[in-house]
Amino acid sequence: MTYDPTSYTSAQPYTETREIGFFERVGAALIGIPLGILLIFFPVAVLWWNEHRNVEMQQAIDHALQTVVTVPAATLAVANDGRLVHVVGVATASAVTDPTFGVTLPSMVAAQRQVEMYQWREQRSAKTTTNFGGSQTEVTTAQYDRVWSSDWLNSDAFLVPTGHRNPPMPAPSALLAADDAKLGAFRLGTTTVGALLQNAPEAGGKAWFASGFQEVRPDKPPAGFAVDPAGGLYHGKDPADPAVGDVRLRYAGVPAGKTLTVVARQSGEGFTDFPIARDTGILLAAVGEYSAETLLDREADAMATLTWLLRLAGVIVMWIGFMLLLGPLAVLVSVLPFLGTLVEGLTADIAFALALTLGAVTIAVAWLFVHPLVSVAMIVATLVVGGGYVYLRRS
Repeated sequence: MTYDPTSYTSAQPYTETREIGFFERVGAALIGIPLGILLIFFPVAVLWWNEHRNVEMQQAIDHALQTVVTVPAATLAVANDGRLVHVVGVATASAVTDPTFGVTLPSMVAAQRQVEMYQWREQRSAKTTTNFGGSQTEVTTAQYDRVWSSDWLNSDAFLVPTGHRNPPMPAPSALLAADDAKLGAFRLGTTTVGALLQNAPEAGGKAWFASGFQEVRPDKPPAGFAVDPAGGLYHGKDPADPAVGDVRLRYAGVPAGKTLTVVARQSGEGFTDFPIARDTGILLAAVGEYSAETLLDREADAMATLTWLLRLAGVIVMWIGFMLLLGPLAVLVSVLPFLGTLVEGLTADIAFALALTLGAVTIAVAWLFVHPLVSVAMIVATLVVGGGYVYLRRS
């Protein structure tokens, strides 16, 4: 693989000023009304689905805890085919290969590949001032600096792409698996190895790799790369003075001989997802020795966290929808800037109260089908909190 990095030196900030007329603002606000309606009602369906999914997942995890079977890693029992099994054993593998860079990591079960490129980054900030008569002056400032990033920063979308061009990434970061990785008598396929990363907590300190993985360096750097004194491999002229387009390459992996734990469906000689609900299955793997209860409890915690994140996201989207719906009011009175600011703050408060109330009522009504007493308590509490918030803000 060859690289043609090009460096630039322009790091000056750029400022752009734009005048937005009153009638242009009114038109934009009116166009936002249909979008606001969509953003109000779509989260209702999502929140309804989320509550049913949450209950379904809890029941599925409880069922999995009752049905999981611990089996020895050294023996494949045909009788367990299709069952949810818990396997603990020592992993074996010959090597992980990375065909993209021509790298071989011997005696590794799996490896994380981190690819970073030195790139231009744009940071934008905008300040809007409302003028007498309802027009606005918008001042946008773009500041450019250079950073290491494992994501490609699209310089075509910059306000000033000229002088800040980022070359394409040579390759994305990825998780690699040994073709012959096994856990005792079981084959560790790509999906199971991927679960090692999905279920691993982040390592502490400044480590970029997950807990249970350890950083490794290839015996022979790929063509064009040299050993980086700071760690990993480097493609460029001078690691101490990087240029845009320079590349850093690192690997961290799970060596053969490590103890692994898998909770999944036994399928032939390997593992697959164990279906627990509609479009949802269990395939858990971790570096180390764990009980089935520990991994399933972790999964339950992750599902509970997702439930709360979706609840929060639903209310926030509703809030945006109500603000878009009420937006024209603030624009129409903004011919007097102080009055527009006052109404804008008031509509934001009303939109928040409406979103909080509608979101909580949606959740509570969904719970009527599974937890009736809890849902009634939630409705009452939400009305009290929402009403109290509006009362305090007005007073």
